[in-house]
Amino acid sequence: MKKKLLGGALGVALSVGLLASHGWGATKVPPQSPGQGPAQTQNADAALIAKGKYLTTMGDCVGCHTANGGHEFAGGQYMGMPFGAISTPNITPDVETGIGKYTDADFIRLMHHGVTRSGQYIYPAMPYPWYATVPDDDLLAIKAYLFSLPPIDAPRRPNHVWFPFTIRPAISIWDALFVPGKTFRPDPRLTAEQNRGSYIVNGLEHCGECHNHRNFLGNTAIALNVLGAPITKWYAPSLRFDPTTGIGRFSDKDLVEFLGTGDSPQMGTVAGPMAEVIDYSTKHLSESDRKAIVAYLHTLPPTPAYFEWKRNPGIPAMLAGRQVYLSRCASCHQPDGQGIPGKIPALDGNGMVTATGPQTMIRVIIGGLEARGSYALMPGVGVNMSDKEVAEVTNYVRQAWSNVAPMSAGPFLVRMIRKDTHTFTNGERPDGCPTLVDAKLQSVLADKSNGLDALLKTTTMPNLLNHVNDIVQKLHTLAPDVAQNNVVNGMAIAYCPIVNANSSIPPSEKAWTIMHFADRLYTQLSTNGSD
Repeated sequence: MKKKLLGGALGVALSVGLLASHGWGATKVPPQSPGQGPAQTQNADAALIAKGKYLTTMGDCVGCHTANGGHEFAGGQYMGMPFGAISTPNITPDVETGIGKYTDADFIRLMHHGVTRSGQYIYPAMPYPWYATVPDDDLLAIKAYLFSLPPIDAPRRPNHVWFPFTIRPAISIWDALFVPGKTFRPDPRLTAEQNRGSYIVNGLEHCGECHNHRNFLGNTAIALNVLGAPITKWYAPSLRFDPTTGIGRFSDKDLVEFLGTGDSPQMGTVAGPMAEVIDYSTKHLSESDRKAIVAYLHTLPPTPAYFEWKRNPGIPAMLAGRQVYLSRCASCHQPDGQGIPGKIPALDGNGMVTATGPQTMIRVIIGGLEARGSYALMPGVGVNMSDKEVAEVTNYVRQAWSNVAPMSAGPFLVRMIRKDTHTFTNGERPDGCPTLVDAKLQSVLADKSNGLDALLKTTTMPNLLNHVNDIVQKLHTLAPDVAQNNVVNGMAIAYCPIVNANSSIPPSEKAWTIMHFADRLYTQLSTNGSD
């Protein structure tokens, strides 16, 4: 499972360090309001729980409060910060290790002020500066849903935070500066649909946590600009309706579809942390709420994210990048950058390409992109390219055709991004192969009598075509209801440890071998009309 790293870390690193070094000590904790009910939500009706489940999904709470392979909402996920790593807590209703003792007042205080039941300030790795705008009724619906879940005994893992960032009371000063003191109120200048979008974007969905620029203390919640910003070596693009540097080139239908599926004919396929946002949050929202998000974004001035500029195509840097593109990329994305509709995304006008920063494009070149919808899995073509070549082709594509993004990629940036980019599929995972999560494929591969596991273990480049054909035929019988993109991703994951264990394959060719297998599998499935 991919995890996005929530922002605010830089702000804590700067502000907590500054305040602690100047002797700020314990500060007054926001007072609890009078008791608002017992610790356990009693007799919460089905409608309230359903509302809470929907709002919890809107907040993408499961993305951070679920460890890889762990119980949903039981915590245990480590969030990387500039000053160490913070573990996410258990938010199931377990009395000893979860939130089972939280009263309504406790829960509201946690969500609005970032203060636990015991009075401890939490780090704004949790986006409570955004949740502070959510009305009490909606927060209590979320609590009702969480308390309807089975309690999981899951003690919190220890944080690994460096001194002086362990001095939590200093966070209260940061909170006083940047946490809103009032909940959402409709703007009379906006329509009901636009106000609904504003509530979603600037509240539970906390879009600006990634897409907003940060101030010098790292805060995003009061910088409602969504002009794009770097985040954990990715780059979240502008959400303004500027036609060149933002989302203005896409129709409302394209945008609503993209939020619902992660791909669209005009926008291509999602990359980076936004994939998790879509998979665990926006795809589960109602179409009316996705439309409301787009309607609200329309109300923001279409400010360009950067100054448009075009380099002479004959300069050496452009010529070098073009050569790399033609030799490494054009066979799929086409010489004109238009791709293949429904199979290979276009690069001309692609939001990932035209973002202010090149980080996401670099990561996709190096790490590839998993299959999604009808789109093929992209190989990590950059695994065997030099840092200089990756930078050259990145800069070329960002200036080719109608693109006018800055040529800001360089070998040093590529080297830094390459260090923590896995070269099998996109995302942030530990070394080695990811875990196969599709239950149906897990079951099929676990059954050694069907011959599928044996086929995988004996697949090599010389017999690839024949073996892939046999694998596809078996899957048509054994897993006919698994979507094509899940088959491609899942079988590539299953093939990964086999390739990694093969000492005859040079390390530099292992990722490409897996990708070549996935590409042939995708082609065969598409030819056979698999869903």
